[in-house]
This record gives sequence, structure tokens and C-alpha cells, in this order.
Amino acid sequence: MVLGLQGGTTNVTIAINTSIAIAIPLSVAGLFLTMVCRTIAIPIVHAMDTAAEQGNIRKMEALHISAICLQGLRIAIPAAALTVVSPAAVTNALNSMPDWLAGGMAVGGGMVAAVGYAMVINMMSTKETWPFFALGFVLAALNELTLIALGIIGVSLAILYLGLKENSGSSGGNGGSGDPLGDILNDY
Repeated sequence: MVLGLQGGTTNVTIAINTSIAIAIPLSVAGLFLTMVCRTIAIPIVHAMDTAAEQGNIRKMEALHISAICLQGLRIAIPAAALTVVSPAAVTNALNSMPDWLAGGMAVGGGMVAAVGYAMVINMMSTKETWPFFALGFVLAALNELTLIALGIIGVSLAILYLGLKENSGSSGGNGGSGDPLGDILNDY
């Protein structure tokens, strides 16, 4: 996106496609490095277990620090690649890409957002959170609301929900489950 801002608004679309074209290979490299780091971390953890059994705290600390450094390298290598690759090289590589590959990368970049939403919904979906998901998407569609406004609305709703939940749980024998939103949804 920063690349497009240098040339004005006409280059923003090109900058977005360039950003996706850079981000996808770097994310694949990052995932590969994550797998390598986690594979290397397994023997390090076993060595730390052995050091713990022997009571060798200094060796445990050294192994712990080496494992943290591996995680740092996992991030540092793609970041260093970004600083080394020139924008001209990226532009030349993008211009030499066939149309089918560029189109596929654009579709893949669009799918990243959909997969992200699906993962969040899969991890957090309960009957109590669905109204918040729906409300969040509706509010996000309003152009007048900024991210700060959406954040304030979200925090306000969370505080309101927690307050209602606390009050309904402490009010004694009202027959509720302690979850006011769940009780309302169960009534429908």
C-alpha cells in the first residue's frame, strides 16, 4: 500500500496487488520457517526436561533462550527479505507473471479474509456471541463509523453484557441461567 501512495491514487490498485503478491510468498516462507522452528524446538524441550531432571538451571535457561532466538529468526528472516528486495525487482517479477497466476493470487488474497473470519467464528461461535457478530458486521458496513468508534461500541457492549450477566447471577432465584443474553435467546 505504501508503494501506491508515492504515485497517487491511480497506483493504489497496483499497490494492493503488489502487496498481496509480496505477502503471499513471504507468508508461505514464514509458515515454512514456523514448521522448521517447531521441529527444532521438540529436541530443545526434551533437552530442557533432561536438564530439569538433573537440576541444571543454567542449561535450562540457555536452552530456553536459544528456543526464543529461533522464534525471533522465524520473524527476522522474512522481515530482512523485505528490506533486501528492491521495489523494482518486485515490479519486474509482477510484470513477468502470467495473467492466470496474478488472477489466482488475487483470488487467494481475497480468500485470506474469508478464511480468517471463518476461523474466528469457528473458535468463538456460541449462541451468546452470534448477536454480537451480526451487530459488528452491520456496524462495520456503516461508512460514518471509524475503527475507534467501532472499538468504543464493542467495549461498551462487552461492559453492558458483563454487567447484565453479573446482575442476573446475583439476583437469586429468578430461574435464569446466569446468562441474560442466553435467557433472552432461549425465550424465542
